[in-house]
Amino acid sequence: MAKLLEAGFDIRKAAAVLMDTKLPPAQVALLEDLHSGLEAGQSITAAFGKNTRNITSLERDIIGAGERGGKLAPAFQHLANYFGMVASTRNAAVKGMIYPLVVLHMGVVISVIPGALMGRQGAGDILASLVVMLAGMYAVGFVIFLAARALLKMAPTHSGVDALLNRLPWIGKARRNMAMARFCKVYHSCILAGISMNETVSLASDASQSAVIRQAGEKLEAAAKSGEALGPRFMADAAFPVAFSRSYSTGEEAGTLDKDLGNWARLFQDEAEAAAKTASVMVPKVLYFFILLFVAWKIVSFFSGYYTSLDNIGN
Repeated sequence: MAKLLEAGFDIRKAAAVLMDTKLPPAQVALLEDLHSGLEAGQSITAAFGKNTRNITSLERDIIGAGERGGKLAPAFQHLANYFGMVASTRNAAVKGMIYPLVVLHMGVVISVIPGALMGRQGAGDILASLVVMLAGMYAVGFVIFLAARALLKMAPTHSGVDALLNRLPWIGKARRNMAMARFCKVYHSCILAGISMNETVSLASDASQSAVIRQAGEKLEAAAKSGEALGPRFMADAAFPVAFSRSYSTGEEAGTLDKDLGNWARLFQDEAEAAAKTASVMVPKVLYFFILLFVAWKIVSFFSGYYTSLDNIGN
């Protein structure tokens, strides 16, 4: 969409071109909503936002700002860059987890089969023990997954949870940079669209999906409504990186926020991608280390029991 709009296609023609390509069902549904909404006289933002299951608040905010300012191509380019980064880091994380999970399953097999053979169990008993062990492992993994998902859902509205997740090694840095990337992308789109500062701050803070930044955004919005300069407010709030706050204050005075925020959006996105890739390497390594400890413990336990049995036979 970004490339077509940049090439001079209007939104209807761009959507028609995309409909002729093999898109995922969710994207096809979005384009159909866009077509029906425009035919009904709705705005682009309203048409896209008809089905909230297929579009996020970040997408709605950036598209809305781009539409209001006549800057749809840059708005879609922001989204293309962001979701490209998210997809690449997700793929790296999945690939990084494959080997540790294979080793974990091998560890489960090692923990069950040798001991069962020593006890002269039948194939059915060995298989039953293996199934029970795997079921227990999957149950624990599922509980951990549910707990992690619950925490991530709470983070946008609970500052304590958000701050806690931001302190996690490797993961926290990636989360902070992603939140700032979302914040800067929406802020930049709103600046280009000429949206009022209080609304700009509100939209950008909400799009960050960070409760810590949203709390800071409430203070910034109040300051903007009273006509205060926002630079000193940014610098006084620990929710924002010091270098960013100083740059914002300078850009506000010099009138270069439109360029500066675009640069910061790209920088935070690059930092988020680098941090996410680091996390996708380090987290599996940590898990791999603990899995190896588990496997080593089971091997030592097996041979310890084996030699104990030999000693008992000798005695």
